Amino acid sequence: MWESLKKRIIPGLSFGAIIAGSVFYSKWSFAAILILSIILCTNEFFKIVKSIRDEEQDVFIGFHSYFITALTVLSFLLGFLFSAGYLPNTILSIIPLLFLAILFMELFSKSTKPFMNIGLNVTSLLYIGMPMFMANYIVFVNHEYDGRFLLGAMLLVMLNDVGAYFMGSWFGKTPLFPRISPKKTIEGTIGGYIVTLGFAYLAHVIIGATQLQVTLADWLIISVLCSTGAIVGDLVESLFKRSLQIKDSGSAIPGHGGFLDRFDAILYSLPIIAVYVILRF
Repeated sequence: MWESLKKRIIPGLSFGAIIAGSVFYSKWSFAAILILSIILCTNEFFKIVKSIRDEEQDVFIGFHSYFITALTVLSFLLGFLFSAGYLPNTILSIIPLLFLAILFMELFSKSTKPFMNIGLNVTSLLYIGMPMFMANYIVFVNHEYDGRFLLGAMLLVMLNDVGAYFMGSWFGKTPLFPRISPKKTIEGTIGGYIVTLGFAYLAHVIIGATQLQVTLADWLIISVLCSTGAIVGDLVESLFKRSLQIKDSGSAIPGHGGFLDRFDAILYSLPIIAVYVILRF
């Protein structure tokens, strides 16, 4: 078991340290790591859905991933530059045009499955692009950057995964959602919530209030939201993989699978956290 854990822990910590350091250091390193994440996740998404696309007829099959990646990066950059105070809020009116661009591109693909292609393209933009876009609302307060709250929230998401893994391994007996993820248990899920709540207090002590003036009550609420988002995000990605009959989204991270395997919980949690920040602060 220890050898298996080492294969998971070392790459996981290295990957987490790169993300955490980038978010903490500055707004530019935050933007850079999220753009890189968008590129890697979108590329991986289109690799795993390749089998269900209309490859024989679609002359743009190799172009789809580049086009959607560019649109996703553009949507994030618009949100980033607006949140950082470099562009007026009217610039966000461009974002709906990105969806029209997807429809326009399909006119030239000659595919016999336009609904399938459009659906996959829009899914990628929403599943990967929307959470990354919403992350801007977590780190910017009156155009001033502070990555500590996002860093704390991401840590809580990861700790939920750790708590659920160990508690599920030791005490797990009752399947949570056997149709989609047979190994995920109710006992492990409860353990994830308990661990995350415990570390929420430490986050309040170590990270402090941040620019948002986050209280202990806020950290506790965020821990519950992070745990819930992490659980549902993991189940959603399991649903995708089961429908495609694959075990992992990729093999880029030893012991963890692909980038989507590592980002699934965070991708689902980011919009939830962002909405809480917008409504609360």
